[in-house]
Amino acid sequence: MVFKLRMLGSESDDFVREYEVADATDLLQLHDLICEDLGYDPFNFSSFFAADSGWNKLQEYTLEDMQDCDAGIAALPMEAVRLSDVLAAGISRLIFVFDMLSARELFLEVIDFKQEAAGAVYPRVVLSAGTPPAQAEGGLEADENDPFSDMMEEFADFEGMEDDGFGDDF
Repeated sequence: MVFKLRMLGSESDDFVREYEVADATDLLQLHDLICEDLGYDPFNFSSFFAADSGWNKLQEYTLEDMQDCDAGIAALPMEAVRLSDVLAAGISRLIFVFDMLSARELFLEVIDFKQEAAGAVYPRVVLSAGTPPAQAEGGLEADENDPFSDMMEEFADFEGMEDDGFGDDF
C-alpha cells in the first residue's frame, strides 16, 4: 500500500508538497525525505505529532528516544514507528515541527492511498510547488525584536571586565 501525503505550511500560501510513501516506511525515513526535499538539516531538533481532525497535537515522535514518562504520554522514537502504525490508530494527520525553538510547523495529511506501482521507488516527491519556509540555522534565528537576544548582547558587554566594583570581599 502507498499513501499520498499533502504537506502545507502556514507561512506561505503557495507552498505545497505531495509525497508518496510506502506503508512500511518509518517516520524517520519520512523525516529524512522531508529534510532532503526542503533542504533542511536532518540533525536539527524536530518532531512529528499525530494530530486529530482539529490539528490538535497528540502523540509525539522524536529523532531521539526520549522516554520521559513524567511528561504524560512518552514520546516515541521516529525510527520505531511505521506510518502504517500511525494510520492504523485512526490518525490521518501529522504535524512536522521543523524548528522546535520557534515552534514552526508543517502540516501533513493523507489524501489518497493506492497499490504500489511496479518499478516505483518509495518514498518519493510527486508534487513540489512554492518555496518552503527556511529552517533556522543551528536551531535559532536571530531576531532583532527578541528581548532575550538584546539581554544576551548586554550581558556580553560585561564579559572580561576585571573590576566588578565590589573589591576583594566577594
